[in-house]
Amino acid sequence: MSATFLVVDDHPVFRAGIAALFESAGYRGLPHAASAAEAVALARAHQPDLIIMDLGLPDESGINATAQIIGERPETRVLVVTMYDDDGTVQQALRAGAAGYIVKDAAHSEILAAAAATLQGSLVLGASLARYDQPLVGVPERDNPFGLTPRETEVLDLVARGLTNNQIAARLGLSGKTIANLVSILLVKCAASDRVDLAVITRRSAT
Repeated sequence: MSATFLVVDDHPVFRAGIAALFESAGYRGLPHAASAAEAVALARAHQPDLIIMDLGLPDESGINATAQIIGERPETRVLVVTMYDDDGTVQQALRAGAAGYIVKDAAHSEILAAAAATLQGSLVLGASLARYDQPLVGVPERDNPFGLTPRETEVLDLVARGLTNNQIAARLGLSGKTIANLVSILLVKCAASDRVDLAVITRRSAT
């Protein structure tokens, strides 16, 4: 069964466009929400797998809606798609429980790749947020013995699952060169000799 999604945005044209994008990719759409209150109510009623969340809502911030939704149903994945890209807002959204953060001018392929990655358990930051080269302060993280950034952590997870650089690049909406560079950094940080060794170290550290 395909994943269900809920779009939360106060602009009807954007809601319709995002809904059409995800439905064309095989997701099952649910009723849309135009406010934080509607988002919480619809999430409670329909229990979507994925929520596409804007932050600038008319009644209160989508950050508050995210925190309430995740507090009630942690398995729901919230992908923030918004115009705000300042450091404080990104960190607040992730602390509230968002699994991903993308700006609205991102390519459709990047938005879909981010959604797929969040549904598989990855923390996703859009390509335009690559300035985060240090771990985000206050964001809940899994055990991180190697001091990895959020982007490095998600790439490491996909490497451990056996994906190639090209597959990881397609999944995250990044270039193959960027992924190759990140894998090289991971090999150094984790003191691994190759990708197989990297996957073994990852599984060992998770136990």
